[in-house]
Amino acid sequence: MFGLNLKKINLKSLKLKKEPVVVRKVLIVEDDALLSKVLSESFIKENFEVTVVENGLEVENTVKKFHPDMILLDLIIPGIDGFAVLKQLKANSETQKIPVVVVSNLGEEGDIKSTRALGAEEYFIKANTEMSKIVKYVKKRLNI
Repeated sequence: MFGLNLKKINLKSLKLKKEPVVVRKVLIVEDDALLSKVLSESFIKENFEVTVVENGLEVENTVKKFHPDMILLDLIIPGIDGFAVLKQLKANSETQKIPVVVVSNLGEEGDIKSTRALGAEEYFIKANTEMSKIVKYVKKRLNI
């Protein structure tokens, strides 16, 4: 009718390449329930798998089980503080290569320098940062 030559297509004979879907994992270490919920939802909307822990003592075991691609770490948390958690992560050969981003309300230059010296690769001050900026950073860092 319109000069189109329509043929039956054998769907079984089509070999479509399916790209594997890579789900990235983020571990959020945050004791503020509202903030951890907002962060979690922001990452879930971007198709991340998210696990949240509220206590520094839970981080090591959670990392072993969850195998995150990135860790978002608050510094003032129950158990052991974020500085000690960061030091442990970077001292362990199994976890030292996992990128750690600090998300804290501690904004003193000394705190920022200390976390950088311990191996954190970025530092966001909660009160000055929109969650979308953190998500954008993580996506860029993980090449998404």
